[in-house]
Amino acid sequence: MLFELSEYLIRGALLGVTYGLLAFPVSLLFSTTGSVDVALGAYAVLAAAIMYVIGGPLGVAAAVGAAVLASAAVGVISMRLNRPGHVDHVIAVLGTFGLATFIESFILTIFGTSPMIRQPFSVFWDLGGIRVSPQMGINVAVCVTILAALFIVLKKTPFGRAMRASAINPVGAALNGIPVKQIWFSTYVIGGLLAGIAGVLILFTTGADYSTAFNLTIWGFGSAIIFGLNSPLRGFAGGIVIGVIQAFSAGYLPGGWATATPLLFIFAILSVGRMNQIAATGGRV
Repeated sequence: MLFELSEYLIRGALLGVTYGLLAFPVSLLFSTTGSVDVALGAYAVLAAAIMYVIGGPLGVAAAVGAAVLASAAVGVISMRLNRPGHVDHVIAVLGTFGLATFIESFILTIFGTSPMIRQPFSVFWDLGGIRVSPQMGINVAVCVTILAALFIVLKKTPFGRAMRASAINPVGAALNGIPVKQIWFSTYVIGGLLAGIAGVLILFTTGADYSTAFNLTIWGFGSAIIFGLNSPLRGFAGGIVIGVIQAFSAGYLPGGWATATPLLFIFAILSVGRMNQIAATGGRV
């Protein structure tokens, strides 16, 4: 029994690191602009589809580049529609939803309905009797490295300070010469970059198809809200929590409940107002 619990815990945590990578741009965009990009999951699936077809280093570059271009398009639209002090978040969210729908239709048309997955390893690691793919280790290393680099950028560089100033008081930041709209645009692009990398990792882990985009957005958003939507780094920990819940649900619950339980958990977090509580007590990076 203890071994089984440990297995689900480890597998869930390893799966959750990719959700944490998706949670980071959710929190970063919300704390900077007050909005969310619901097309993040679509960027990830688009990257996975391109990587599935091309493969190799060129495939990685093309996959991540496509995700960045898609997010840049959203950033341009957001800059045209909003300005510091006059932001309509509903329009921004609806715009990203429209793009997500377009990308999903594009993937369905071009790549079809077949699942896309690559399994590059035939040999597995043995962690105390638990078989783990080396791909999971690669996922952890990539995600931790990226998050560490982003933490340094946000905390130690002029760009990071400008981003935090834009998040706290966009009007005041603009009056002090900070290019707030460009900061917003950069935040969208960073989101696309991280989603593209996550999509490549997902291709080699659980796989994806055209309909996976919405689920990935939900897992990314759910991961971000668990410990506070204003804290990008805590969103990474939230991703691990979501992964563990998914693993235990799949192991102990019937098929329908296994899918619904993580969603119910996210709904419960929203219902008890955990997001607002963390934000009120200070949850920024």
